[in-house]
Amino acid sequence: MWIDTALVILYLAVLIGIGIRGRVKDVKGFTASGGKYGTFVIFASLSASYIGGGYSSGNAAEAFAEGIKMPLALFGFSLSTVLIGKFLVPGIRRFTGVSTVGGIIGSCYGRAARVLTGIFSFACCAGVVGAQMGAIGMVFNVLLGIPPKLGILIGCGIVLLYSTTGGLQSVIMADLVQFVMLSVGMPVLLVMALSKIGGVEEMVRALPREYLNPFNGTTPAGFFSIFLTMMFGEALAPPYTQRLLIGKTPETTARATVFSGLFSVPFFIITGMIGMCAYVLNITSNGATAMPSLVKAILPVGIRGLIMASMVSIILSAADSFLNGASISLVCDTVKALRPGLTDKGELWWLRAVNLATGIAAVTLAFILPDIFNILILAYSFWSPLILVPLAAAMLGVKSNGRAFRYGLLAGLLSSLTWNYALSKPWGIDGAVIGLICNLIMFSYCTASYQKYRLENVIVLKQK
Repeated sequence: MWIDTALVILYLAVLIGIGIRGRVKDVKGFTASGGKYGTFVIFASLSASYIGGGYSSGNAAEAFAEGIKMPLALFGFSLSTVLIGKFLVPGIRRFTGVSTVGGIIGSCYGRAARVLTGIFSFACCAGVVGAQMGAIGMVFNVLLGIPPKLGILIGCGIVLLYSTTGGLQSVIMADLVQFVMLSVGMPVLLVMALSKIGGVEEMVRALPREYLNPFNGTTPAGFFSIFLTMMFGEALAPPYTQRLLIGKTPETTARATVFSGLFSVPFFIITGMIGMCAYVLNITSNGATAMPSLVKAILPVGIRGLIMASMVSIILSAADSFLNGASISLVCDTVKALRPGLTDKGELWWLRAVNLATGIAAVTLAFILPDIFNILILAYSFWSPLILVPLAAAMLGVKSNGRAFRYGLLAGLLSSLTWNYALSKPWGIDGAVIGLICNLIMFSYCTASYQKYRLENVIVLKQK
């Protein structure tokens, strides 16, 4: 066991070394602005960013408990990523020099919209970091016997060290290492699990019949709601949009985004099957620990250590990206907008301070809410019902104004809260879906009114 533990420690030491070696001295370095990254770097970094605890061990846990429902629902995320690459990414050429979501929003809808975007982007990112911290605590506990809360503190401490020191530049370098680890580790684990069972057919034969039903434990409307939540919940989230803005060209970034969406399909299948293998092998009675318990139970020394490092890698890759996204969003889009005279040195200080504060808040959230998927869905409620519609419209080149942004945001916020908490999610549909639809309707109405007003003014001016 000490060999496996040593491999995990070695891997963590590499991540810390990346942060120390990549220490940045200005805001440009911290936000990695400048458009210098090619297709593979964007593809690998984007993939490592979204594949976190929820999409790996969380997916395995859901598959362990209910079968194919969640792996299939996650294809919604894959679809949205491909569509974003095909239709939205080409629009980033309109925002040369911009490095944040709020920068895009502000240029289209005004200063107040940028400030609000920074606040809600921060809330979304901090929630996702909390989910990853909960996952890392569970993984350290099962694999290494470390108490969950201590594991959360260790994981968060490591991420804080290299992300606070090196900013997004160090996060991207860490993402490349993490991408290789997760791309190799998860398929190896599945192959060895299936070998122990006797193959895919034996696994399917041993599963309960309802595990092959995508509506297991829900209704068709409920499943469709989960699919849409996964499709829109993280779409264009701050860390992903940041990576779309640092590519060499829009064409390079679009290609990388499509590849990343396609890569997620087999990954979701693999992690879902890992959960079902754990069920068939009766490794544990707790679905939340299905993946790490399987690693510990069936793998030989050495390989087990590499897969353990891969699991840690998966979770840290999402945590560091969203932690960095939280600090950049709040400081660059809210603090800087409210304090335009802030110096580069002062802004860098703010970025590092918020990075640390966000890590502390994420640890607190992980202590209070241990369920990974519930934390993720809570985080999504601060994003897709509020910011996604105007952001996508901006990237498509739709002309609108701050009024449309504010009214759409308000409609999305109130409708999602009412649906979830006053009406208790009728038909099992999550409020994020309802909020997104209400935001789209209100934003479209206000935008149509604005464009009509502009057209009427143009006609009046021509008549004069």
